[in-house]
Amino acid sequence: MIEQTLIIIKPDAVKRGLIGKIIETFENVGLKLMAAKMLRPDKKVIKNHYPGTSGWIKEMGKKTLSSFKQSGVDIKEKMGTDDPVKLGQFVYDRLIKYWQEGPIIVMTWEGPDAVQIARKLRGHTIPLLAQTRTLHSSYSFDSSTLSSSLDRVVKTFIHASGSVEEAEREIEYWFPKTEFKKYEREVDSLYLK
Repeated sequence: MIEQTLIIIKPDAVKRGLIGKIIETFENVGLKLMAAKMLRPDKKVIKNHYPGTSGWIKEMGKKTLSSFKQSGVDIKEKMGTDDPVKLGQFVYDRLIKYWQEGPIIVMTWEGPDAVQIARKLRGHTIPLLAQTRTLHSSYSFDSSTLSSSLDRVVKTFIHASGSVEEAEREIEYWFPKTEFKKYEREVDSLYLK
């Protein structure tokens, strides 16, 4: 029942001074911060964070196609292609560039259903499609059409693991061989006993 998830505060959120608001959002629902570090990763480290497989790249391209379709913009006219693989590669290359714009904060959070709760609090990866009161809806107006006109990815400012398996892989990647120290908070006794 207790899960761990990985949250990364990306460079634009650090630059905008959103670190405290983001951490507060996760703490307010009872998730427990287990580890955190600030770093400025190089290209190889960022690239290895993502699976980067052909299937993953194609899936990113499909998401981009869907986003453009929802906004009513002709993707072929805007991006020069509607091939999901080419679009996915475009996203992958620009994600790496985006993550190099400044320092990031990598965190491990813990709690019941931590992966789903963190994703729900973060909101849809396209801020315009995020539900009201999620972090993305509260602090961004970015979209695929806007970002593509500026030759960049959508600035999502927070990464949240998408599944328990993904969280396990990402936590091991960013915090290898780390033993997370257990500690008790008052909120834990209210919900977990």
